[in-house]
Amino acid sequence: MSSYSFTLKQGDHVLHSIENVMLPDPTEAWGFIQELSSQFPSPGLRVVVKDEEDNVVIMAGLMGAYQMEPQIAA
Repeated sequence: MSSYSFTLKQGDHVLHSIENVMLPDPTEAWGFIQELSSQFPSPGLRVVVKDEEDNVVIMAGLMGAYQMEPQIAA
């Protein structure tokens, strides 16, 4: 398991940040992104997921992730 950080941004402004989310691999982050997209359903937001070495492993528009939710869950 590795630790990941999730940052919700609008432009350069950080709206919400969650640190030390333990996941077996970065693809498991999509479920967490789905939760964020339902909590923050606003256009223009993006989520940045970084690993323990501060590398960006996922960067996605939150509304796009929200719209993809049924596809991701399948």
